Amino acid sequence: MCIRNACITFIFIAFITSSLQSQTSNNCFLEDFYYKYTASPPYYIDTIKPSITPNITITLLGQDTLGKISPYMMGNAAAVWVGTNINNPTVVGYLQLLSPPLIRFPGGSWSDIYFWNTLPDDIPDSTYRYEEGVWVKRKFWPQVGSWYPLTPAEYYNMLDQVSAGGLITINYGYARYGLSEDPVAKAAHLAADWVRYDNGFTKFWEIGNENAGVWEEGYMIDTTTNKDGQPHVISGKLYGKHFKVFYDSMKSAAAEIGVTIYIGGQILHKSSTDSVEQAWNQGFFAEVGDTVDFYVFHNYFGGTGPTIKILLDNTRTEILNNLSFIYNDIAAKGAANRPIALTEWNCSDNNPTARISIGNGMQAIIVLGEMMKQNAGMTCRWLIANWDTDGMFYYKDQPDPGLTLWSPRPDFYYLYYFKNILGDHCINTSVTGSPSASDVLAYAFRFSSGHTGVVLMNKNSNYDQKIKVIPQNIPVGDYFYVYTLTGTGANTNLPDSVVVNNYLPSTSHWGPIDNLINIPAYRYSMRDSIILNLPRKTTHFILIDGANSEVTDVQKEIPVNFSLSQNYPNPFNARTQIKYTLAKPSLVTLKVYNVCGAEVATIIRNEYKNSGQYSIAFDASNLTSGVYFYRLITEHCVISKKMVFIK
Repeated sequence: MCIRNACITFIFIAFITSSLQSQTSNNCFLEDFYYKYTASPPYYIDTIKPSITPNITITLLGQDTLGKISPYMMGNAAAVWVGTNINNPTVVGYLQLLSPPLIRFPGGSWSDIYFWNTLPDDIPDSTYRYEEGVWVKRKFWPQVGSWYPLTPAEYYNMLDQVSAGGLITINYGYARYGLSEDPVAKAAHLAADWVRYDNGFTKFWEIGNENAGVWEEGYMIDTTTNKDGQPHVISGKLYGKHFKVFYDSMKSAAAEIGVTIYIGGQILHKSSTDSVEQAWNQGFFAEVGDTVDFYVFHNYFGGTGPTIKILLDNTRTEILNNLSFIYNDIAAKGAANRPIALTEWNCSDNNPTARISIGNGMQAIIVLGEMMKQNAGMTCRWLIANWDTDGMFYYKDQPDPGLTLWSPRPDFYYLYYFKNILGDHCINTSVTGSPSASDVLAYAFRFSSGHTGVVLMNKNSNYDQKIKVIPQNIPVGDYFYVYTLTGTGANTNLPDSVVVNNYLPSTSHWGPIDNLINIPAYRYSMRDSIILNLPRKTTHFILIDGANSEVTDVQKEIPVNFSLSQNYPNPFNARTQIKYTLAKPSLVTLKVYNVCGAEVATIIRNEYKNSGQYSIAFDASNLTSGVYFYRLITEHCVISKKMVFIK
């Protein structure tokens, strides 16, 4: 596939409506919303529920749907300075297991010094840097995507292999420090040229990176070399004025090539005493009006919390405060109603121990869970790889003894299991009981296949909990399946390794990567409700069968060939069953098209499945009568069949 000539489009299937802010027609991230169907884990161990008296009750409020889940909530990021090393079969294979919907590029702060095609001739020799409270001029080191750093071509190649979309951060700093007669127009033209080169592959773009921060190139410029009368220091009003120029140039470029793109602008997520930050949102909102598609913010959560409980308590408080501030500020300042995107986030820079611990994985679930409950549109987590104590995968020029280059750190495992129980709608939960009910978190999601996904987390480092889960107004089947993640390692406060269903790390650190896809779930009977122990610092990822779950794993024997069976019944009214077999573990996509070749439904999107035979129900009640084609897509085969729908 030559992605330079690829134009990817999606069909949005309406499911429900909601009055919540990010569920409006202005939410560009929900255009690609799709139904999710899942299957019970192919490998499991039948397990007896513990004989305990629960002290905590968790109710899954099936009647209280919080809204659709954006398909762009589990993005990641590639740092350009890691170079082409990151685009290797090991990392690509792990990313395929995670199936990130987006990978952000090229930074980070390097976005504001990165020139995607070639270095222009109007950049300064030196720029202002803020060092130890003093502004000084230092040599300017621009980066270009044509040598050691990760190039656009390598970035697109990685996206193609992982089946991910892109989020590109445009160099806004150049509009400030550029030496031409009109640096804003010059920088916007450079961005528009990237849109043309991209040729419709990337749907989401953002202008600049953290430009209200003193650490960012372009925050302060030399007015003696600037030729269009810009002020010494940036402001939200100035950024908003420039944003509109970028927006118009890039949208015009997209229209020229017949594609639709969406462009985000930066806002701040908390109050501040700094004069630039204090006035940023007011100035930006006033300038751009409705000429913006989504709002962007960044944060690193948890502070210097020395224990998991403190780290996670800080994190949940911060993300809820951030979202509350943003939504209230939008309303108070009369800003356009647009979705929110958290395009850079992780543990605090001041807590490197937490960054490579299970605390980082647990924190990731909290941030994602709360963002989904608040109907946010996108997140892109920082970062795939980035030296010793940063990044999801271990990267170092000379690996330490006993450590393997590119090994996944604990956060990888938490996100992997979270992905597998994440449905298409978020539902509310309640947690009651004592003691320490506030230390138990619960997130729940429903699938269109009838399954329910649940995360249970015990933040406490000292107390185990005994849990009862009540699915209220949720038809359930005969079984539920559990993956339990907990910590191990010398640091008992922030363990650096994760254990999955008693499978220990494959090496001296981090997790059981060698056994990952074959680790069996614990299967429990649903009879007499869900009762589980929830030990300290432990997370359960649970999948509950629906009363009529339409997806089943019908055969454990490994088939010889890949195949796609004729749907049954055919013709059909409303629902039909589709069976397929996989001869090898595969990334599976199953889509439905009309006779004109337009995609009308995605039944399975880029999900990793083991070899075996599967059966999945398709509900066509939202479609019109007619002939349709369904297509099985894996890295090994593409097979299509015809079906007839009669209402």
